[in-house]
Amino acid sequence: MATAGKVRERSFAGLEHMSRDHFAAFGMIVTMTSHLDALFDQIIVAMTESANKPAFYPILTFLSAKDKRDYIQAMARISTWPPYAIDGIMRLMDRAKTVFSLRNDVAHLVWRKGRKPGTIKPMSLSARSVLKVLGSEHNEREWTAAQLEAEAHKIHELGLELARFMDRYGLVALPEKPPPRSRRADKPRSGP
Repeated sequence: MATAGKVRERSFAGLEHMSRDHFAAFGMIVTMTSHLDALFDQIIVAMTESANKPAFYPILTFLSAKDKRDYIQAMARISTWPPYAIDGIMRLMDRAKTVFSLRNDVAHLVWRKGRKPGTIKPMSLSARSVLKVLGSEHNEREWTAAQLEAEAHKIHELGLELARFMDRYGLVALPEKPPPRSRRADKPRSGP
């Protein structure tokens, strides 16, 4: 809503500590991790040689990013790749662990005001033998919008590194849309 040439700022009640830049950085983090997840799908399709089997694709939707990373690492360990390639994919998957941890914090936790101006930090409950409220102590990580955006750029760079690795080792196998089914596959079967 414009008044006298100015746009009126809106904030969400109770979230005044969250700036538009914080929200924008959250969106960047979620978007970049979604791209990484899609790269994991392509690697799995290439490793399983299932690019021409579109019935396989929906199975990937049931796997979490952790499951996909674990599967990629397990398949790499038994592959015939050279040791340096196996080491390379292992390091990339290990780096992705922390990325998805931040993504989960962004997507699932409540963020409260930090101690320093312009900072926020996630809050959660932990019930591992004792109940702890995380995000209420002074020594916990606080984030500025610029730091969150920097993390989004790191995630993007990881995605570019992973894409280069995939290209180098022939792991790009997932077409933009599934291949058409053959006419023979469309005909109903007769008999038992």
